Amino acid sequence: MNNKIKLLYCILLIDILLFNSSRQVSGQGNLKISAGIGFPELANIGIRYKVFDQTQIGLSIGYGAVLDLKLRSFSGDIFYHFGGLSKYSDLRPWYGRIGLNYFENRDYRKENYLISYLRIGRDFNLFKNFGINLDAGLGCVFHHSIKDVSDPSLNWIPAMSISLNCVL
Repeated sequence: MNNKIKLLYCILLIDILLFNSSRQVSGQGNLKISAGIGFPELANIGIRYKVFDQTQIGLSIGYGAVLDLKLRSFSGDIFYHFGGLSKYSDLRPWYGRIGLNYFENRDYRKENYLISYLRIGRDFNLFKNFGINLDAGLGCVFHHSIKDVSDPSLNWIPAMSISLNCVL
């Protein structure tokens, strides 16, 4: 049963990536930088680029330190905006977000995770060039290893974030 769910999740991710990469890149893209906190992104900074009318791609890097744990995170995302209108942006305020995250614990255990997630969220555009994003969803741990020993189990985890965004 777990392998079937894992396969369906992979197919969904591949379909979305292929759908979005089959079009030409727009010449009037907007660049957006962000700073936020979330899981699995940790405290992070990121960048998003508008590639189509309502589609953005994004990259972020995060860091966290809890007690003796030193955590790092690297994420890549695709955002598709839908529903409603925004006073300050041509992007619609609601969005679906699919992404892939590499998360590592750099303490003595040397753990790392590969996590894919699907979320729904909303942009709150407070000014023309500034806003807040909130999103939540579900993530799936595809790979987990401790000191190069792989754990093939499939685990579901919550995925959520809040970020401040500035359009450049």
